[in-house]
Formats: sequence, C-alpha cells, structure tokens
Amino acid sequence: MIEIEFAQSNTTHPIGFEHKIDNKHEWWLLVHAHVPVYYAIKGKRITMPAHSAILYPPHSWIEYGALEKKPYSDDWVRFYTDEPFICKGNIPLETPFQTTEYPFISDLVHLLASENFFDNQYKKFTVPSLFQILFWKLHESISNNTEDFRELELMQLHMNIKNNPSSPWSVPEMAKQLHICPRHLQKIYQNRFGISCMDDVIQNRLLLAKDKLERSSSPVYQIAEQCGYVNTEHFSRQFKKYFGISPQAYRKTVRQEPTL
Repeated sequence: MIEIEFAQSNTTHPIGFEHKIDNKHEWWLLVHAHVPVYYAIKGKRITMPAHSAILYPPHSWIEYGALEKKPYSDDWVRFYTDEPFICKGNIPLETPFQTTEYPFISDLVHLLASENFFDNQYKKFTVPSLFQILFWKLHESISNNTEDFRELELMQLHMNIKNNPSSPWSVPEMAKQLHICPRHLQKIYQNRFGISCMDDVIQNRLLLAKDKLERSSSPVYQIAEQCGYVNTEHFSRQFKKYFGISPQAYRKTVRQEPTL
C-alpha cells in the first residue's frame, strides 16, 4: 500500500527557508533538494551540496532548510506506506546522500505529483510503479558511486566537525554515520586529512574556544562547556598543550583583562 498525502516538484521558497516538524507524524517524507541545504540530524547540523535527498520515516524529527542566502528549491513527497521496498529497503533513513541523475529523479516526483492530483483510471497501479522506479534510482545514486559517495561522506564528516565541534563526537558514532567500522574510519580519515578524526575534533574545539576567549567575557568554565568539554581542567590542559598558554593567560594577553 502506498498513499500519497502531498507531493510537489520544483517548489521554490524564499531566502532563509526552514522546515521543522516534531515526531508525532505517521507519514513518510522524501525530500530531494535542488540547492545546498542543511539537515539537522540528532542534534547535529549536516550540510549538503545541491542535489541531495533524505528519507524520513514516521515519528522522526524533521528539520532542514536553505544553506546559502539564496531561494530554496526542492521536490518532496509525503506519503503512507507499508511496502517492504521502502520500509525495509536499501535507502538509509534520516541520512542525507548525494543523488545522481537528479533531473530524472525530479521528473519522477513530478509524475507522482500529477498522478496524485488527477483521478486517473489506473492510479492505483501507476503510483506504486513510479515509487518503485524512484527508489531504484535513489538506490543507484548510492550503490553505483560507492567510492565517490564514500569520499562525499568523508568530506561531509570533516565539514560537520568543523562547523559543530562542540557536539558529543565519538569515533563509533562517526563510523556509524559512514556505515563502516571505527578502525577503517580512523585509517581513511588520517590518510585523507592528515589528522585523526578525534584530533580534528579537539583542534576545532580549541580554535572555537580561542575565538570565544577573544570575543566573549564568559567565564572559562562556560566557554569550556560551550566547546564540548565537561571538565574545565581537561580543557585547560589541552588548550595549553595546543597553544602553549593557559586559557586565562591567553585572554589576559589578547584583551588586557584581569584573569577570570
């Protein structure tokens, strides 16, 4: 069974568009963005280039929106289903991915929107068939470009660490995002960026802390918390090891303020 509630293709929204829905819904949502976009997944802001897609199952928290100061455009389908090729298929849930043949995917959503709008004689046959083609093409975007997809995922992880260093990062969680084992993640991350994934987290946390010490009057313990540290002493040790000076002394040096 597949029942479309709403479907639209090539929708355009104004600059700064955001879409947020709580987890009380019973429907599925497929979003295919034409432009750079962000997705908030489990408290982390994930950014993707143009032509990405995401599949939200029932009872998922939904948040996505425009990434750049440009109008937002996408295709989307909100639907109910119990079909195994969707519910237990090969499309990862709540995981954005890059699409190939995106004009074809957009055309398929347009056809679904048309079939849903008009009361055509064979609608009960055409809608499931179009869904199957659509999901095959989405799966092709992942399976036919495994190496490119892995590189994209790795670059995306690197970008998300830089943009969200205060998140509770861990190697197992990062590896889970890329659907690989932690040891393999550590190897390919080091090879690609010349730094381990956790060292990258620490480096970006400390750079964020340095900026906050320069610009904010918040106590050091609050800055430590804002940068992802639960222990201020641990933060201070890492800061001094990385910059050769304690957070308090650094603030005093750059702002000529009393040590807090």
